[in-house]
Amino acid sequence: MKKIYVNFAMIRRQTVKIILVLIGTFIVAFGASIFLVPFNIISGGLSGLGIILVKFIPIDIDIIIMIFTWGLFIIGLIFLGFKFSLKTLISSIFYPLFMSLILRTGIGDYIVSLLINDGVTISTTSGVLELVGLENLEIGRLLICGLIGGAFTGIGCGITFIGGGSTGGLDILAFILNKFTGLKTSTSALVFDAGIVIVGIIIQLVEGSSTGFLAGLIGIFAAVLCSMMIEFIYVRQAGAYFADIITNKTEQLKEKVIKELDRSVTIYKVIGGFTNEEKDLVRIVFSRSELLKIKDLIAEIDKDAFMIIGEVNLVNGEGFSPIKSSKENTLKTLKGLVNKDKDGK
Repeated sequence: MKKIYVNFAMIRRQTVKIILVLIGTFIVAFGASIFLVPFNIISGGLSGLGIILVKFIPIDIDIIIMIFTWGLFIIGLIFLGFKFSLKTLISSIFYPLFMSLILRTGIGDYIVSLLINDGVTISTTSGVLELVGLENLEIGRLLICGLIGGAFTGIGCGITFIGGGSTGGLDILAFILNKFTGLKTSTSALVFDAGIVIVGIIIQLVEGSSTGFLAGLIGIFAAVLCSMMIEFIYVRQAGAYFADIITNKTEQLKEKVIKELDRSVTIYKVIGGFTNEEKDLVRIVFSRSELLKIKDLIAEIDKDAFMIIGEVNLVNGEGFSPIKSSKENTLKTLKGLVNKDKDGK
């Protein structure tokens, strides 16, 4: 009878990752549902899109966000494949559910009641947490809500990324554009978010709502703070990296890296100063999002390996941004200055 071996270490790592993604997703939903959505603060993303669309579509905002979240997940599955969509699966399922839970069960009513002043009341007549008399809200309170909401969403996204997940949403469209046009995902994501904020501000101007207009401007600060928190929580932990691994399982490691991460390796022959034994040193250069995957992969293949991971200041070449000479960059800069001077004349 064939024995079945259970890798409990791998199960534990995957469980921790799933828990991190769930915690991060809940924090994002909490920040949006308590501090952004009730106060009509449009900071981009699906919550901002929902605040805009609910003005024109007779559907509750949490249902709108649910439709878009799950719809974009299906689109991502079609155009980006199962492997990518697996990263967004947990957030795509639970983000709208968490929002509905917070907005419809009274969980956030008490917190919201602490954030409003006289003249603003909480209403749940439609089944969803709403604020009546929002035009009477003090601007200072509105600013505080925007900043806290932006901080919460950034922290939640960072924790989700650490868990190896992705928040999905409009980012899926950014990844699709990147796949078919080569446009950077960060650029297209910024365009989407900025577009949502601008449209929201224009709508508030047309409606003549001064509070709504200010909420739109505050949404810009919320979006900036969200990015800063992601930088603090996640990006600083994962830049461009290299890993030097001394191992006796070189072929297994090489095969796994090439097959699962689509990265190559460089192999050096090294001699230990203490033992004088010759061993292989495997060097891998990888992007910020692959740090945890690399660590998990090495732990799975060879727990006795000696590993050094360092941050890289610049990486160019295959698999990363192309190499550009300083001459090319200088000529490009000078050309830009010349054109600018001509336009000025």
